[in-house]
Amino acid sequence: MKSTTYSTDTTLTLQSISRPCLQYSNSVFSKHQLHAISNRNIEHQHYPSDWIILSFIACFILAAWSHFFYFKRLRQIFHAPLSQRFLNILTKEGLLFKERITIALSIIYIVTFSFLLSLLLKLLFPDILSRFPHYQVFLACAAGNIVFWSLKISAIRVLGLVFQTMPVTQDYVQNILSFSFITGLLLLPFLILTVFLQSEILLYITLIMTGLLYLFRVMRGFFIGISLKKFSYLFLFVYLCSLEILPLLVILKGLYLFNKGF
Repeated sequence: MKSTTYSTDTTLTLQSISRPCLQYSNSVFSKHQLHAISNRNIEHQHYPSDWIILSFIACFILAAWSHFFYFKRLRQIFHAPLSQRFLNILTKEGLLFKERITIALSIIYIVTFSFLLSLLLKLLFPDILSRFPHYQVFLACAAGNIVFWSLKISAIRVLGLVFQTMPVTQDYVQNILSFSFITGLLLLPFLILTVFLQSEILLYITLIMTGLLYLFRVMRGFFIGISLKKFSYLFLFVYLCSLEILPLLVILKGLYLFNKGF
């Protein structure tokens, strides 16, 4: 019968409490080639949200669809602000209100211009709007943009019925729509560069471009009104101020009260 052997009990044996002496040797791994440039913390990179990227992709899809199926009409829209002859051609082909391309280009304009407004408001009121997510500011700008243009177009058409100037009113509305559609298409690449490069300089350039297009649109509207011989230039100036300049002053006053209230 095989006997079992046990190891010696070392419970009562005195153990040394001194730390063993460590001996270091050269490592088999070579030193890395990465060298620290600075001891400062690297700032976190903020990338655009998914809803921003999806909005831009949707705008590009609508722009491509408009270019593929309505290339002739899109070319007329770009030529309409250049002269009265091109505007007459655009009007003779039909009203933009009744065409499918208007829906696509209107969506592009609402998205791009509302996004530009949201960036501008974030820049002007960082302390107030920092408590709100960016998409909420964008949705508020989009809703305000839709309400503003609905009321403005309705007011222009009502004034055209009252003063019995519907042919010129239609030209004026066509001029506004063509400038708005061109602005939306031009804003799309500038906003993409502004968002992904996070450049305030590009934002200012975009704002200057939008302002110049707005001034060009007002001047073009004034020349359309000159064709009405029964109204004086003073009446046309007051008319344009009421439709173009007065709403901007009301919006600026509202922003001032909003900032002061917070």
